[in-house]
Amino acid sequence: MAQQALGQVQWGSLTFGPGTPYAVTALDGLDDLPDIRGEDIDRPGQHGDYTGPDWTSARVITMKLGLHTDSPDQLRELSLALRAATQPQAQPQPLQFLQQDTLVWAKVRKRSIPYDAEFLWSIGDAALEFYCADPYLYGLTEQSASTTAYSPSAGRTYPMVHPRSYGSAGQSGRLTAVNGGASPAYPVLRIDGPVVDPAIEQVTTGGILSLDTTLQAGEYVLIDTRSRAVLLMGSSPRRSWVTAGSSWPLLQPGANEIAYRSAALPGTPDTSLLTVTWRDTSL
Repeated sequence: MAQQALGQVQWGSLTFGPGTPYAVTALDGLDDLPDIRGEDIDRPGQHGDYTGPDWTSARVITMKLGLHTDSPDQLRELSLALRAATQPQAQPQPLQFLQQDTLVWAKVRKRSIPYDAEFLWSIGDAALEFYCADPYLYGLTEQSASTTAYSPSAGRTYPMVHPRSYGSAGQSGRLTAVNGGASPAYPVLRIDGPVVDPAIEQVTTGGILSLDTTLQAGEYVLIDTRSRAVLLMGSSPRRSWVTAGSSWPLLQPGANEIAYRSAALPGTPDTSLLTVTWRDTSL
């Protein structure tokens, strides 16, 4: 159930908020709309603009903390732990708002832990600024659904190709992915062989992503629809497999029907599997 109280915030090994020595006293930027990058141009010789699509810039979240302890030494320990957890980063890390069911990918860009001798005994404060190049707000739970490819005859069976919870099974090469957020979600698609020329259709909105390739049993390809990376065995780039005219599926808010079609590899069981993974997504 949604609640207005912020609750606890998880950053690496540190937890802020109720029940911790780090009280969150203020937070800005989480529910705010990031700055808009509009593609507007002047109307020559007329009033107004020609307006294009609006895109958001990076999200910036500022958090103020109150540090509460029983002694100056403990206060120093809290300051050092906070300093250690907010070092410069090569890659974003998850900043999780546990009771808000919200996750952002962030880097610490600013940290302030001032020294105030008047309140040195047991109380301190700090301020952090998190930079989120990806401005989206994600649900904490990563969801997934799977289906075998469409077969006009008896259907297909699920192979045990790797340890994973697949969620609800699709029927006749179809599955439903529900995005509980307010913005389109970028799913990650995994296709497990054996399969020839797999195709994934976003039935709800239209558009098909097709691959010109053959996967043997035990081979798989990962497709990240946000970065548009196509990776054989999760690491080897195969972007050239995407056929001309393909479109990259997005999961619109609400229920999305996905269809999976392919040809079977001659002489092998018809067991190809599509797994769609996503998080509820909002801005």
